[in-house]
Amino acid sequence: MTSSTWNSETRGLLLGVGIDVELVARFASLVPSGNPLPMVFTEVEVAHSAVQGDPAFALCAAFCVKEALFKALGGPIDPLGCQVFACAGGQEPRVEIGPSLRAEIGEATLEVRLFEEGGEVIAAVILRGEGA
Repeated sequence: MTSSTWNSETRGLLLGVGIDVELVARFASLVPSGNPLPMVFTEVEVAHSAVQGDPAFALCAAFCVKEALFKALGGPIDPLGCQVFACAGGQEPRVEIGPSLRAEIGEATLEVRLFEEGGEVIAAVILRGEGA
């Protein structure tokens, strides 16, 4: 595995860190089936993934980011409370936090990074907020 460095530019108290790794191949069979996981992905996320050069990557990355956010928060979240729009090729994903999840995380700042290696997607999430 290649080592990666990530320097956070966000200031504030570290509230949580989450990391998730998935094989893109696990999502390849889900691509042609409409919304493969309606309890995880919104229709908008599925439509976004369908027009990407690698739809399986886009779904895998969205799943990983949601799992990493779950871990950063230290408890369960509604995966439909955020939408993740990812593209292959090293571009950072766009994450839209919905009102229900925003109520849970408050004014915390979310930083997300994706790494691709050997058919895997690695998502890392840092959650920062104001100090007490």
